[in-house]
Amino acid sequence: MAGGFRSDLGAKTALTASMTRANDEHRFVESTDAQLAQDAGRGDANAFGVLVERYRCALVGYLAGLLGTRDDAEELAQETFLRAWREAPGLRDPAVVGAWLHRIARNLAMSHMRRARPVPLVVEPPGPEPAVGDEDRTVALLAAVGRLSGPHREVIGRKHFGNATVEQIALQLGIPAGTVRSRLSRAYRELRELLASE
Repeated sequence: MAGGFRSDLGAKTALTASMTRANDEHRFVESTDAQLAQDAGRGDANAFGVLVERYRCALVGYLAGLLGTRDDAEELAQETFLRAWREAPGLRDPAVVGAWLHRIARNLAMSHMRRARPVPLVVEPPGPEPAVGDEDRTVALLAAVGRLSGPHREVIGRKHFGNATVEQIALQLGIPAGTVRSRLSRAYRELRELLASE
């Protein structure tokens, strides 16, 4: 009988632990970015892990658009999250955690580009594999994006590699949405000219 009691107790303990993990995972999935940022600021590594999962792809895409290489983008995305973890307790407005992460990434990218001039041409495009026959055009397009001026490359990177809306870009950069639209328009024109000259 004592052996049966111990195995029941072990099963109940395992079940309780499993239910607690499931409740925590559900809580995190249902949490807003602001709630997760607040929890991360209090040292909750699980909440911060959920933020990393939510923003990793967008940041890597954004950084790849700015830097031109996927390897550098992956490395700086990791550095972005490390810096964000250290600075999370000081985040004043958790509601703008996405803009805050992009700002950290942008600052790291700008420092990296100053150290690593000239910006290398893209050999392999970031993201999913292009369709057969599109690879040359993709490489040419990414190389042209790498030759855009800083502000133009930044809005193109956020829009097309980071999947941000004009309003999100404006919030992230702290500029009016009209300025973002203007920069995008000029960047598209500059890209057309660069691609036509090739």
